[in-house]
Amino acid sequence: MQYTIFLFLLFNASISFGQQNFVAIDSLSSECSNTLSEEYQKKFETINKNIVLKKAAEKKLVKELYREMQQDFLEKIKEKEFICNKGLDKYLKELMDEVLTRNKINTQDYKILLSKDSKINAYNTGDGTIVINYGLFLAVENEDELVFVISHEIGHQFLNHVKNGIETYAKLSRSESIIAKTKEIQRQKYGKATKATNLMKNIVYEDYEKRRKKEIEADSIGFVFYGKTLRNPKAAVDILAKLDLSDIERDSLTVADYKFIFERNGFVLKQKYFNEEKSLFSKYDKMKGINVDSLKSHPDCATRIKLIEKKLEAKFSETYSSPKVFSEIKKNSIYQNLYNLYSLKQYGISLYESLKLYKKQTDDPVLQKIIYLNLLKIYESRINYTINRYVPAHDNLNNSDSLNRFVSYLNNIKISDFETIINNFKS
Repeated sequence: MQYTIFLFLLFNASISFGQQNFVAIDSLSSECSNTLSEEYQKKFETINKNIVLKKAAEKKLVKELYREMQQDFLEKIKEKEFICNKGLDKYLKELMDEVLTRNKINTQDYKILLSKDSKINAYNTGDGTIVINYGLFLAVENEDELVFVISHEIGHQFLNHVKNGIETYAKLSRSESIIAKTKEIQRQKYGKATKATNLMKNIVYEDYEKRRKKEIEADSIGFVFYGKTLRNPKAAVDILAKLDLSDIERDSLTVADYKFIFERNGFVLKQKYFNEEKSLFSKYDKMKGINVDSLKSHPDCATRIKLIEKKLEAKFSETYSSPKVFSEIKKNSIYQNLYNLYSLKQYGISLYESLKLYKKQTDDPVLQKIIYLNLLKIYESRINYTINRYVPAHDNLNNSDSLNRFVSYLNNIKISDFETIINNFKS
């Protein structure tokens, strides 16, 4: 197929995007992937051998939970979800080691990885590994903010939050009260769903409160670790304020936007392409009574900000560290995240985010090319009836109205019209 040939020629190894002189950082090589996989297999074997719990049932469950987490992590390595780049790896390790060394923590016990994930986040896996999502660079404005995030994740590891969380979960799931309540619900003739939902809400809120407490603890000790670097302390407040808004979709695509973008050379979009198929279960899509903040990636940032502000001195510098290496990463972060989504085969989201940018920058050759490539892949998935693998499903609970409209559009558009759109973007 002519599109596939074009795709191969365009995305071979390092990718340069025309006039903008943007070169995408490719995924980790097979050699790097194999090395990383071997390293973590050995690490996981050691961890599993050293699991010690008194109750056999709890120990068995803990081992199962660890294996699931470890298998998931190894699968991410296999699928090349981490970026292997000597320059970036060295830079991030230097930032992490700066925090560890200043706080007299053994640098050999920690490792930092860069994920292709576009979510504005970072996380600690509990085994000394800190993962920075490339999407975080969309939020951080300077190196100091990035270093505070790293300090926060070091705090999670230092306090053994992951290990303690797994063991607590194992004890909770085996607790007599939860088992008794579950059996009681199963015996009910009427109202099972309501009682099960209420039990689930209690567990969700308890989990949320624990998660919130852990985040505050990691902020607190992370701020102490960060303070030893002598970087701008206000960066901690700044990045938390940005993370608080990270779950909010900043822009959207209206029907008028689709017409503006795609109606070219006499082609006209049909209104029916945007019709949404209502689910029979739509009334259950929004669960009433669940605290929205409990579902956020970064819970209760407002409280966390106030707690850190109490530790700030009255006066502090307005100067932040932003060396050239950080500025280069930041400059390319929007394009790189779109490419990362594409390389992870998340063609739908890559296209969606690209179109939101393109409607304001229709002369941007990088966006044009990314849109074209994603259209090709989604077109192929429509032909092969595999679109659900690459485009998110219609979801009234988790998707915005804009994203649901986008999903409807891609599923409803006629194949012949899809081909017309692709040809219009080919040039």
